[in-house]
Amino acid sequence: MKNVIKLCFFLLLIAGNVASVAAEHPPQHYIYFYHREAAGANIRVDKALQDARFSGAQIVYTWRNLEPSKDQYDFSAIKEDLLYLNSIGKQLWIQLQEKSFTPHYNVPDYILQDPLYKGGVLKQSMLTAPERDPNKPLAADEYGWSAKMWEQPVRKRYQKLVQQLGREFDGKIAGINFSESSLEIGIENADGSTTFPGDFTPKAYVDAVRENMQVLAGAFKKSIPMVYLNFVPGEWLPWDDKNYMRSLFAQAEKLKMGIGGPDLMPYRKSHMAQSYGFFKTFPSTLVKGMAVQEGNLRQINPKTGKKNTVADILDFAQHYLGLNYIFWVEDEPYFSDEVLRQLPGKN
Repeated sequence: MKNVIKLCFFLLLIAGNVASVAAEHPPQHYIYFYHREAAGANIRVDKALQDARFSGAQIVYTWRNLEPSKDQYDFSAIKEDLLYLNSIGKQLWIQLQEKSFTPHYNVPDYILQDPLYKGGVLKQSMLTAPERDPNKPLAADEYGWSAKMWEQPVRKRYQKLVQQLGREFDGKIAGINFSESSLEIGIENADGSTTFPGDFTPKAYVDAVRENMQVLAGAFKKSIPMVYLNFVPGEWLPWDDKNYMRSLFAQAEKLKMGIGGPDLMPYRKSHMAQSYGFFKTFPSTLVKGMAVQEGNLRQINPKTGKKNTVADILDFAQHYLGLNYIFWVEDEPYFSDEVLRQLPGKN
């Protein structure tokens, strides 16, 4: 009995130490740039990057721009940004983007034109996305395109880009992540089921994501490889569990890679079962990061019944999710009026 009591005390001590470590080591903060102007002009004039509270910049680079033609890679933008950020004592985090959320393509033209790639992309909708401004009128720009990663020829070309990036930048950048796993496709039927395009199955998509994760983890051994997991088509947890999301988090743990996602919105019901719960139980020894994107600070916190605050987000990020990194988009007026004024530390 004494041994049991000692064991319980020991376990409580460990739990207390883990909580203490989490409290003593708040997440690192990065500025998130979803758009890069010519020559990175917007990054170089960004005043928030000079703020000591931000460790660096997470910058979106598209597959289309990094491989303008087949097997011809152009990493000049990354090199320019890396040089600039290092000159001001900041780090670069790459977001590799093959999906788009506005009516343009983020894949190279050869992927669209060569019949081998079966069209290369599939149209998706942003109409139901939580970050969408409900006051914005329905318009054509609410649609984007996803690369057909479930088609092996498309996937292999993408993986080759990932490997090239690893050879060039592993150890030079803080980390790299894929775009989010969410894919808004298909037609919802009256019975709640979804009819997907003929060349698509959710399982094939999940398998493709899993394979891409393995390639990313293999290409980046020094910098942090991260996969963004939020939703997957064909599954809605906890009612309709096909082991899709669960298997992706298990793959990340097996590969010892980071997990991340867009939309850091405390206790949002739709996210709690889909990804937040997995974040909470993911090993604290592995890296976790999440982005505060457009509209996130506009959302209502179910715990308070009021608009999300910076304090809400930081508390949820650190003490529920256990995040190591937070990527902040400069969504105005929230960023200037709230984030810059309320984020702890010296500016």
